[in-house]
Amino acid sequence: MRHGGIRIHIFIAALSLFALARSGAWKQASRFHATVLYMVAGNLLYFFLTTDYLLWAFVPDLHLIPVFTELLYTFIVFPCTVILFLSGFPDRRKEQVWRYSKWVALYAVMEAIYAWSGRIVYDHGWSWWCSFAFDVMMFPMLLLHSKKPGIAYVLSAFIIAALLLMFRVPIWNITMHST
Repeated sequence: MRHGGIRIHIFIAALSLFALARSGAWKQASRFHATVLYMVAGNLLYFFLTTDYLLWAFVPDLHLIPVFTELLYTFIVFPCTVILFLSGFPDRRKEQVWRYSKWVALYAVMEAIYAWSGRIVYDHGWSWWCSFAFDVMMFPMLLLHSKKPGIAYVLSAFIIAALLLMFRVPIWNITMHST
């Protein structure tokens, strides 16, 4: 892991806010509030369920406060992603596929840069390819949640269960820490 150098996570959070402000999509933020909360809750749930068994983790820019990096993504980058992705979502299938592809590619390239620069680490069988597959699933789920949240929550429960089983996440350890 590399330390020092560019504060990439802080830069990405600032860039996300800038892109949101520049696009004008922030004016539609209230329209996507529930889907923002869905993504935030999903990320927080990941950390709760995998607290001692992380599949992936950002290497923080500020080593004094490691949780700061996660908070940047949970409360700045991911909400900006939801609003930018969903605002002005096209009606035509070809344009929808282009929007999906563009966002999946953006996330995949950024994560590849993080992996190359030592700003993200993988464990317990997770890899860049797993993240790529997750992104391919995540963006359609965001759109589904914005239109039919009930169906999105049910599908999410199955996806979460499948991922927990696939990566053998020992969720029973969560309750053992509290006793």
